[in-house]
Amino acid sequence: MDLLQTCAEAFEQLLPYQYHIVIGRKGKILEFTLSFDRADFHHLAGLHKLTDNVRFLTGKREVIMQEILSGKLKLSHAQQSAFFRQMEPRLKPLAHLEEFLDSNEMIFRYNSKVHTFSVIQADYLLQNNFEGNPVYLFLVCRKGADTQVCRTFFPKTEKDYAKGQPRYTLLKKEKINLYTGKTIVQYERLMPKATKPHHSVS
Repeated sequence: MDLLQTCAEAFEQLLPYQYHIVIGRKGKILEFTLSFDRADFHHLAGLHKLTDNVRFLTGKREVIMQEILSGKLKLSHAQQSAFFRQMEPRLKPLAHLEEFLDSNEMIFRYNSKVHTFSVIQADYLLQNNFEGNPVYLFLVCRKGADTQVCRTFFPKTEKDYAKGQPRYTLLKKEKINLYTGKTIVQYERLMPKATKPHHSVS
């Protein structure tokens, strides 16, 4: 199994789940739910970077993931692109995305106006370490739904995306299996006296 297929299988394992997260800062409490869809994998893996590869560029995103899972599309196909190096750094940490989400405690409310060098639009920024290097996961409200989606994911290079962003304290995190209905409380602390929790809007 190649690394691209490993990443797809790891993401496939997340499809039955949602994460419900409650955060707080300076007396203000926010809560949001993170959900997953096969079409999300395309951007997370950086396949949109391969602009000289017609198959990756124009194919339906959920179908492309299925073809990666089946072995029809391989890492070697992506490596043929002149832009492969732009996506390559994402792959190793992406294979551990579930571990990232299970352990993450660094959450920022993201304001794109702080970083004029970036075109990323997001509601939240999650940061964790992988092999000693910070990795960023950006979340944005899913179209037509009230849940957040994993928008983009990559290791830190020379730009610090967390700089200047308001950091929130994690108050509670639940992992919900939509197939079984089972909820695992991954983290919980006493909530401070603050505004009643409410769902954030983008």
